[in-house]
Amino acid sequence: MLRNIPRLISHFAMAVIASKAQTVGIQQSSPKEVLENFCKMDADGKQLGTGHQKELVGLFYQQKPLTESLDVTVVKDYVVRTLDVRRDTAQVIVDYNVWGRVDYSLRFARLTGPSQNQPIQIREYISMIRSDKHRELGSDGQWREVQDVLQWRIKTMPSSPHVGVTAAMRYVREMGFRSRDPIAMRNAQATVAELSAFFQARFEQTTEPRQLPSTVLARFVALQTEGKGLTAEGQKELDALLVQPAAWRTDKIHITRDFVVSNAVLMGANGNLYVEYIALGDLDSSLRFTNGVPGGVKVREGYTLALSNKYSLPGAKGKPAQELIGPNRWLVADSPPEQWITVNTAIRYATEMRDQTTDPAIKQNADQTIAKLTAIHWWR
Repeated sequence: MLRNIPRLISHFAMAVIASKAQTVGIQQSSPKEVLENFCKMDADGKQLGTGHQKELVGLFYQQKPLTESLDVTVVKDYVVRTLDVRRDTAQVIVDYNVWGRVDYSLRFARLTGPSQNQPIQIREYISMIRSDKHRELGSDGQWREVQDVLQWRIKTMPSSPHVGVTAAMRYVREMGFRSRDPIAMRNAQATVAELSAFFQARFEQTTEPRQLPSTVLARFVALQTEGKGLTAEGQKELDALLVQPAAWRTDKIHITRDFVVSNAVLMGANGNLYVEYIALGDLDSSLRFTNGVPGGVKVREGYTLALSNKYSLPGAKGKPAQELIGPNRWLVADSPPEQWITVNTAIRYATEMRDQTTDPAIKQNADQTIAKLTAIHWWR
């Protein structure tokens, strides 16, 4: 009996960890947070095509992404608000500020707001359900119901894809480029021209004060630690905050528990700042995690920000981006070559890479890394 005590303690500890993981997972994903995540991906254009179905389907209950919608709603911005939450159901509201809609022929129809240059507000009521089931597309092309972790999922979707101006321009350019219909091609040119006017008008009409260098850097580091630099789509969000697109090292990725951004030391059009990270260790290209000091150690990294007035519009497939001149704003001009990511991001990244690779050594490294990082996450 005494010999079994260590084993019983081990089993009990694992049960506690699993229970804690499930509880924290639910707390970290409220109905509002799940819907905000979907709205952000939708605004980035991830429902326009089939390339991002795997990212989206886990957010839905029984629905499939609207990859073949006849209409695309072009939005300026949106606000998500919780209306009512019961035990396993919730009602959430999204107030969209809408410029207009692009139809199947790539023609843009403007919706008139209170004044000529203002969008119109359209409200969507979204039902949410807490469930451990959703649908996935199998390798045979058939949709099947699968079981997953218990979390809030979207039961009723917005009526059409709601995309931002930049994503709408990219979509219309690509569809016009592929089309052989002269009417659709002509509509695409006119739509891009009208959407470009919205994009440029935000520079001329904005009344928001210029963000501080420390605010911009905090946004940049937050995106990077979420893992945006680990995917091509996420990299676009980082590039929007950089003077020049960066080529990050993949042989060493730093893992941090937290970070603090300093105030800027300004010298004309440049600002010098630093970020203090709580470094836990490094992840190499074979997914091997090298532990640092237990509990982490402070590491200071220097950054340089610069004022820039150049903005880029997305180009059509195979064509360069168009450059515009707007108000000066702070961008990251110089940063460390290695990326910093959080423990949660590292676990997610190691899991995805493990599932994609066929190399047994990398799979083994990933399993060991995930176990170590999970222990750090739950017992910190």
